[in-house]
Amino acid sequence: MPALDDESIARIEALADVAAQRPALREALGRMTDLERDAVQLRVLEELDYQTIAARLGCSEVTARGRVHRGLTRLARLMEVSQ
Repeated sequence: MPALDDESIARIEALADVAAQRPALREALGRMTDLERDAVQLRVLEELDYQTIAARLGCSEVTARGRVHRGLTRLARLMEVSQ
Protein backbone atom coordinates (compact mmCIF):
# COMPACT_ATOMS: atom_id res chain seq x y z
CA MET A 1 0.00 0.00 0.00
CA PRO A 2 1.46 3.42 -0.92
CA ALA A 3 2.20 5.87 1.88
CA LEU A 4 -0.08 8.89 2.18
CA ASP A 5 1.43 12.34 2.02
CA ASP A 6 0.36 15.18 4.32
CA GLU A 7 -1.96 16.67 1.70
CA SER A 8 -3.78 13.36 1.22
CA ILE A 9 -4.17 12.89 4.96
CA ALA A 10 -5.55 16.42 5.34
CA ARG A 11 -8.06 15.81 2.54
CA ILE A 12 -9.26 12.56 4.13
CA GLU A 13 -9.67 14.29 7.49
CA ALA A 14 -11.63 17.13 5.85
CA LEU A 15 -13.93 14.68 4.09
CA ALA A 16 -14.50 12.76 7.32
CA ASP A 17 -15.43 16.01 9.07
CA VAL A 18 -17.84 16.90 6.26
CA ALA A 19 -19.50 13.49 6.54
CA ALA A 20 -19.93 13.98 10.29
CA GLN A 21 -21.56 17.38 9.70
CA ARG A 22 -23.90 16.24 6.93
CA PRO A 23 -27.00 15.66 9.16
CA ALA A 24 -26.61 19.06 10.85
CA LEU A 25 -26.07 20.74 7.48
CA ARG A 26 -29.17 19.07 6.02
CA GLU A 27 -31.24 20.23 9.01
CA ALA A 28 -29.87 23.78 8.81
CA LEU A 29 -30.56 24.02 5.08
CA GLY A 30 -34.11 22.82 5.72
CA ARG A 31 -34.66 25.70 8.14
CA MET A 32 -33.54 28.36 5.66
CA THR A 33 -35.88 30.22 3.33
CA ASP A 34 -35.93 29.21 -0.32
CA LEU A 35 -34.21 32.49 -1.28
CA GLU A 36 -31.41 31.96 1.24
CA ARG A 37 -30.91 28.33 0.30
CA ASP A 38 -30.98 29.01 -3.46
CA ALA A 39 -28.47 31.85 -3.19
CA VAL A 40 -26.07 29.77 -1.09
CA GLN A 41 -26.41 26.77 -3.39
CA LEU A 42 -25.68 28.81 -6.51
CA ARG A 43 -22.63 30.50 -4.97
CA VAL A 44 -21.11 27.70 -2.90
CA LEU A 45 -22.12 24.46 -4.57
CA GLU A 46 -22.35 25.59 -8.17
CA GLU A 47 -19.56 28.19 -7.74
CA LEU A 48 -21.33 30.73 -9.93
CA ASP A 49 -20.33 34.39 -10.10
CA TYR A 50 -22.72 37.03 -8.74
CA GLN A 51 -23.78 38.22 -12.19
CA THR A 52 -24.95 34.70 -13.08
CA ILE A 53 -26.59 34.25 -9.68
CA ALA A 54 -28.49 37.52 -10.19
CA ALA A 55 -29.71 36.37 -13.59
CA ARG A 56 -30.85 33.00 -12.19
CA LEU A 57 -32.62 34.62 -9.24
CA GLY A 58 -34.13 37.43 -11.32
CA CYS A 59 -32.59 40.22 -9.27
CA SER A 60 -29.74 42.75 -9.38
CA GLU A 61 -26.16 41.73 -8.67
CA VAL A 62 -26.21 43.81 -5.46
CA THR A 63 -29.32 41.95 -4.29
CA ALA A 64 -27.72 38.61 -5.18
CA ARG A 65 -24.64 39.49 -3.11
CA GLY A 66 -26.88 40.41 -0.19
CA ARG A 67 -28.85 37.18 -0.43
CA VAL A 68 -25.70 35.08 -0.50
CA HIS A 69 -24.25 36.97 2.46
CA ARG A 70 -27.44 36.67 4.52
CA GLY A 71 -27.82 33.02 3.57
CA LEU A 72 -24.27 32.15 4.60
CA THR A 73 -24.64 34.11 7.85
CA ARG A 74 -27.89 32.31 8.68
CA LEU A 75 -26.40 28.94 7.76
CA ALA A 76 -23.45 29.56 10.07
CA ARG A 77 -25.80 30.49 12.95
CA LEU A 78 -27.98 27.44 12.37
CA MET A 79 -24.94 25.16 12.26
CA GLU A 80 -23.68 26.58 15.58
CA VAL A 81 -27.05 25.89 17.22
CA SER A 82 -27.26 22.32 15.94
CA GLN A 83 -23.83 21.31 17.25
